[in-house]
Amino acid sequence: MTEDLIRAPAVHLFALVAMLLVIKMMLVGGYTSVLRIRRRVYATPEDYRLQGLATRGTVDDEVERVRRAHRNDLENILPFLAVGFLYALTGPSPFAARVYFLGFLAARVLHSVFYIGGMQPHRTIAFGIGAVLLFAMVVTTLGKLV
Repeated sequence: MTEDLIRAPAVHLFALVAMLLVIKMMLVGGYTSVLRIRRRVYATPEDYRLQGLATRGTVDDEVERVRRAHRNDLENILPFLAVGFLYALTGPSPFAARVYFLGFLAARVLHSVFYIGGMQPHRTIAFGIGAVLLFAMVVTTLGKLV
């Protein structure tokens, strides 16, 4: 049964997109760490002590921008993982699944690029597209469940 499920076009595409989104989140999280090390701005007093530095009370704008982009991913991609999976299980048309899943993937990748690069209104547009696609999946899935 598991092999049959993963071979269903929508489930297979969802699994691929979910893995790509998780990788993207890992990359943004890793970039936060790289920036912290490069700019010598750490998260905790013990991190400063480990580096032999005095604790700084200042906030680095670049590090915080990347952290906010990562937090935004957590707030949007995690719900997609649940909603997208349930949507895929409803047996949607391959075209609709491609629009929702690949559209959401593109929107989230672009949102991160635009957020980290400080590009408005592009960031808001990318966020909005992803939010609309996610909401549409919620409504469609609920419609098929009730």
